[in-house]
Amino acid sequence: MKDGYFIALDTGGTKTNALLFDERGHILKHILTKGGGPMDVGIAQCGDNTIQVIEQLRKEVPAGHKVKSIYCSIAGSNYYPGRMDSYIRPRVSTDHLRIWDDGECIITATLGRADGGGMIAGTGACLFIRYGQEYRRIGGWGYLLDSTGSGYTMGQAALNAVVREADGRGEKTLLTELIGERMGGKPDENLPAIYEGGRAYIASFAGCVFEGRRKGDPVSCRIFDWAVGCLAELTFAAAPYYEGEFPIALNGGLFQAFPEMSESLREKASPKARLILATVPPVYGAAVEALWSAKIPETEGFRKRFMEEYDSQK
Repeated sequence: MKDGYFIALDTGGTKTNALLFDERGHILKHILTKGGGPMDVGIAQCGDNTIQVIEQLRKEVPAGHKVKSIYCSIAGSNYYPGRMDSYIRPRVSTDHLRIWDDGECIITATLGRADGGGMIAGTGACLFIRYGQEYRRIGGWGYLLDSTGSGYTMGQAALNAVVREADGRGEKTLLTELIGERMGGKPDENLPAIYEGGRAYIASFAGCVFEGRRKGDPVSCRIFDWAVGCLAELTFAAAPYYEGEFPIALNGGLFQAFPEMSESLREKASPKARLILATVPPVYGAAVEALWSAKIPETEGFRKRFMEEYDSQK
């Protein structure tokens, strides 16, 4: 019997992480490229980017074999019911194709089939919860309405503090120096770079908030506390959906790069929420979902082999 091959793709606001692998967990090809869901770049551009990555991965499939299943986790795709699927499916050949937003794979990566939640804190921020056959998003209504607790809103708040200081409207803050060093010039004199860089560029300045907090900058401390409070609020909104304690997997760039964020969140979250810092990336959850779509179970051997090869290719 010929081996089956699978594609898992995870697209967020900043990057797309995509893999070609077999059912034993061997990774044949790993692509890391630009991100951008439909709310960032539109359905057509997001769809074209997704198809391009899939086709790049297909080129690595051994002769005589095929891709059995493809799972695409695309941030914000569920705000456009069926439209990403309608755009991509006619252009992709496979036995099984599933397109979903980025919440399902975050939960699956850590919790498997169990009920619970997955919180993402990266360029964007959101809490996804699963209970029985139900699935729900809490927060994360897009950066124009509600992405509080995210790298974008932290970066935006930091830049706001800097320009307010420049005007004489706000207090002095170490963020002016920290952002200036990262930007390579005074922030208030580099507006074109900020606006051209967009959401992902603004989110990149969230790291300055963490650095400023470690150095005792009061403005940075307030931004940090506000962001963590926003994330904690999501856990209280999720609590009524569960009778007792429920797990939440924490994933995304902020949690992975800045452990103080998850530590502070534990202190402020709902007492019913059991927070688990994810040890696997969201794309692993997408890989498991691709297997499940083809009715192939995840095994410990698959997980171990997949993560060993994934880590070796970083």
